[in-house]
Amino acid sequence: MGTRAAVLVLALGASAGVGAAVAVREALPASPVVRGLSIDERVVPDGASPAAWLGSRRDALRERVVRLHHDDVALTATLGEAGVEVDVAATLAAAERVGHEGPWLRRIREARRARRGEIDVPLVWSLDEQRARALFERLAPQVYRAPVDARLDLANRRKIPEQPGRELDIEASIEALRAGSHDEEEVVTLAVRPIAPAVVVSDLVNVDVSKVVAVYETKFKRHGKEAGRAANIANAAARIDGTILAPGETFSFNTHVGPRTRKNGFTIAPEILGDEMIPGYGGGTCQVSSTLYAASLFGALDTPDRQSHSRPSAYIPMGLDAMVTYPESDLKIRNTLPFPIMIRAYLPTPTVIRVEILGGDPVAEVEHHVAAEHTDDFVRRIYVKSELSEGKVRRHQKGSCGYDVRSFVTLRYKDGRIGERSYTSEYKPAPEVFWVAPDYDPSELPPLSEHTKTVEELFEQESPSPEGQGGGYSM
Repeated sequence: MGTRAAVLVLALGASAGVGAAVAVREALPASPVVRGLSIDERVVPDGASPAAWLGSRRDALRERVVRLHHDDVALTATLGEAGVEVDVAATLAAAERVGHEGPWLRRIREARRARRGEIDVPLVWSLDEQRARALFERLAPQVYRAPVDARLDLANRRKIPEQPGRELDIEASIEALRAGSHDEEEVVTLAVRPIAPAVVVSDLVNVDVSKVVAVYETKFKRHGKEAGRAANIANAAARIDGTILAPGETFSFNTHVGPRTRKNGFTIAPEILGDEMIPGYGGGTCQVSSTLYAASLFGALDTPDRQSHSRPSAYIPMGLDAMVTYPESDLKIRNTLPFPIMIRAYLPTPTVIRVEILGGDPVAEVEHHVAAEHTDDFVRRIYVKSELSEGKVRRHQKGSCGYDVRSFVTLRYKDGRIGERSYTSEYKPAPEVFWVAPDYDPSELPPLSEHTKTVEELFEQESPSPEGQGGGYSM
């Protein structure tokens, strides 16, 4: 081949190579995100900024709902509340790798597949652990279930097995959330930790129920307006009957008895709201807690938490009562004895509540007496009731004085030791309340007693409804 021919072949070859290179460049994607590529099954719009488009998707997906589930608990939250959101930078980086990595032939093929809608880049999610932990801490009380100790049902001669409790495992639940897909209708199973009861069935044989540490009982009525109180007393007593406390263990009245609601077996009965008696669920429950407190005091047990009523109770001496409301005010008793004890609470007769502390011989003789430190007179309160018939006058509540009393407790232990302690109980005066018609004659009211310090006249349009009451406590 001559020189001229060789030059011509080389020129033609060079021209073909340049043409091929131009064709390859034209086939390769020119933009950072291949045209037609879908992200989370949505095509990035032509001409749109992929970063801005992803940012908009991130903001919208923060409102997506995630369902948090465990057994009987079903809760919901938005992804934003749970600290989950699209990681725009990481998702964009994954999208930009399509058609831009590897040999040019693979890059061309990926670009063509993307344009045909055959490639979808999943969203990359991030988790704000601080926000997720705050959410789970708010939800933890709804997951929590207190353990229930095993107890003896002495009336039916049977053992009631323990029930383990549970609490939310926040760290494990965060990891379960992190591992989620975050799709529509996502369900994340919450992680929980079991809480073991303090007393199991095998512990029941350790209590010597033939020995009585202390006992106390109070009386109540069960007919007419008192029928509701009687039913609530029986219900509350049954809920604490057979409870076993190991040495050093603390009993919570509210934990064992639960909310004073109709669903929980309680009924309407008089209870105190402010300084007046009103109808509400659970009236009478405090008689059970007071009887239990008195038994524990004479059994030489410790009481970390006890409050007196706002007025003296007719069924028990001042200083021996124990007010309970759910969940605000509790009665807590700690077993300071060297052996396990059982709380036996039952009705030996239809009008008596009896609480026995069983498990061993008494460790001390306990004496309790009170001294009044201050007395406060009460007021006469007159409510004008538009619904009463002409001239009607009715005494709705008897007045009573208020007292500040100090209890003195002496413990003479069997080993010769003598212990003494004292505590105070404050009882506020209860007003004498009359309901009268608008045109009542003041002369029809009884004369003021020596303990009535003033008269208040108020107008009230309607009587309170028991369904709407809340925050009162039983007597």
